[in-house]
Amino acid sequence: MRLEDLQFFVRIAELGSMAGAGREIGLSPSAASTRLSSLEKTFGAQLFARTTRRTALTEAGRVLLQHARAAIGEIDQARSILEASNEAPRGSLRISCNTFFGRKHVLPHLVEFRSLYPDIRIEIEVSDTIVNVIEDGYDMAIRGAPLADSSLLSRRLGGNPRALCASPDYIARKGEPKTPEDLANHDCIAMASVPVWYFTGPEGEIAYEIQNPVIKGDSGDLTYDAAIYGLGLSLKSLAHVWEDLRDGRLVAVMEDYKIARTGAIWAVYPPSQFVPPKVTAFVDFLISKYGRPPYWDTDYRTA
Repeated sequence: MRLEDLQFFVRIAELGSMAGAGREIGLSPSAASTRLSSLEKTFGAQLFARTTRRTALTEAGRVLLQHARAAIGEIDQARSILEASNEAPRGSLRISCNTFFGRKHVLPHLVEFRSLYPDIRIEIEVSDTIVNVIEDGYDMAIRGAPLADSSLLSRRLGGNPRALCASPDYIARKGEPKTPEDLANHDCIAMASVPVWYFTGPEGEIAYEIQNPVIKGDSGDLTYDAAIYGLGLSLKSLAHVWEDLRDGRLVAVMEDYKIARTGAIWAVYPPSQFVPPKVTAFVDFLISKYGRPPYWDTDYRTA
């Protein structure tokens, strides 16, 4: 049995005429009858009740019609996916990304990406606000947090280890906290969206709610600058501050208490039967630039 046989069967059912379905594909009435008889022999059942005036589905024919349409639809969808996957990546690629990651880990690579894929137009919007990828019409987003259960597809770009850090000037002025309890005597820089810091201690997870931050903002770059300028302690992704820790512009504190709930850095995109080539090309490119693991997922002290 060939796919064309199923398509011919479905067309007979739709037209209610074996001769009409045969004419559409250039078969004579006798050839159409032979083809249908062969299909009925394959399934071991009469599919149509045929008279000189009408061709009607039998019960077996109705069962086959339901499944034949589904099978043809699946094959057509597979063909579309394969054809799309073979297309050269092109079109507008709309990306949402948090501010620091976009500036530090995406923007520097766009010249090279554009030289490789000149038919892709990048539209990147940087914000520390979590967007709704589907409702807001993004092709993809880059997120550095635990990935909540959702219908979104995802690929991991790297880990997202974090550090509680401060400038050497701040440490010299205020001292270095050793435990979460010490934080009550320190100046804390807070992100409005992260009012609680979570640590892993000897007895499990410890939550520290920031009561009176010395400064609070909705921008990761603002809290980074505040730490660099010595305003206080800030909880930062190593993807943001790895070089600063390596070069001594910032100092990691409370390293016996690992930061909990760190998640990873993900590329996420809407659910689909296939991922558009432009999205696949961009994510593959970023992974090739970052490496496995990316440098921020390694120990800055041994660099």
